Amino acid sequence: MTKSQIAQVLEEIATLLELKDENVFKIRAYSNAARSLETFVGNVADLQDEEALAKIPGIGKAIAAKVKELAATGKLKYVEELRAEFPAAILELFSISGLGAKKIKALYEKLHISSIEQLRQACESGKVAELPGFGETTQTKICEAIARRAKHSGHFQFGQIAADTESLRRDLASHPATLQVDVAGSYRRRREIVRDVDLVVATKKPAAITEFFVKHPLTESIIAQGPTKTSVRLRSGIQCDLRVVTSAEYPFALNYFTGSKEHNIEMRNRALQRGWTLNEYRIAKLPLDPKAKRKRPAARIPKVNEEADLYRALGLDFIPPELRENGGEFEAAENHSLPTDTTRSRKWRAQRRSLASNIWESPSIARARSRRMESMP
Repeated sequence: MTKSQIAQVLEEIATLLELKDENVFKIRAYSNAARSLETFVGNVADLQDEEALAKIPGIGKAIAAKVKELAATGKLKYVEELRAEFPAAILELFSISGLGAKKIKALYEKLHISSIEQLRQACESGKVAELPGFGETTQTKICEAIARRAKHSGHFQFGQIAADTESLRRDLASHPATLQVDVAGSYRRRREIVRDVDLVVATKKPAAITEFFVKHPLTESIIAQGPTKTSVRLRSGIQCDLRVVTSAEYPFALNYFTGSKEHNIEMRNRALQRGWTLNEYRIAKLPLDPKAKRKRPAARIPKVNEEADLYRALGLDFIPPELRENGGEFEAAENHSLPTDTTRSRKWRAQRRSLASNIWESPSIARARSRRMESMP
């Protein structure tokens, strides 16, 4: 289980505790612990060490024990017991704009609603409006939110969302509080199909940037708003996520949120080989393992002001975003044989995909896969 997955479990616990109407301080403790884990510079192995856990701000003994269990086993009895108290689909209701834990709890207890489809039916029959604290206006808004969700649950072609994405980037760049800004994610990697838009902004005034973002003319509705990450639905229908970071964090955040996942894993592995830990906010030396027989000193970490510095620190030429799929680009970057312009980069990427497809479809591989499938119970 990764550090990010452990943080997600802690957030899920906080959500389930909200549904149980637990103590607000207990709920907040799990949410704060999840955020602390997201910025923790160590690796998953450190989360099994009580001394390392004790140094993480916002994680007390009770939560530390649960984090240790998750890191060691990938499971947690406590969250499984919480999940058993509610239908699995009930957490989907949090994706409906305007629904918080109190309203979802009332819908579940009064109308036995535990899924979006059940909620839609209850709204259409007028049952939701009859509940105390809801009414006709709330019922109408919920119906509209469900309809928007259904309409915008698919994927978008790059060309469909390019104009709005570039407009947002330019407007954020012109804001006086913006120090640096770029689009990340699959859009920056120039994928044909884009599921959402990711924007990364370096600033000393995150609240001002967030306020500007949620009030932008292209923003239709707010999905979630926080101190470092805010998600909105644009008028085009696509979800757009904004992450605000410091200037020091910016090259790491831009690289991480550009992806792909496979590319990020290889980047982290190469950092580990040098005795470093790399995440979306920084690069740092790994803590020394007291159990190790030979203590190998970590390499000196060079200054990273931009993405190119990060690749250089890992012994690589700068890898263009459109090549970041862990499809041979690392080997080419080591050998200084990457394509040098966008057109050749796209041709190179297409050739690598074609090669991968041919290997996968070769008769010997296909026959082996068929035999495995036949031998499965």
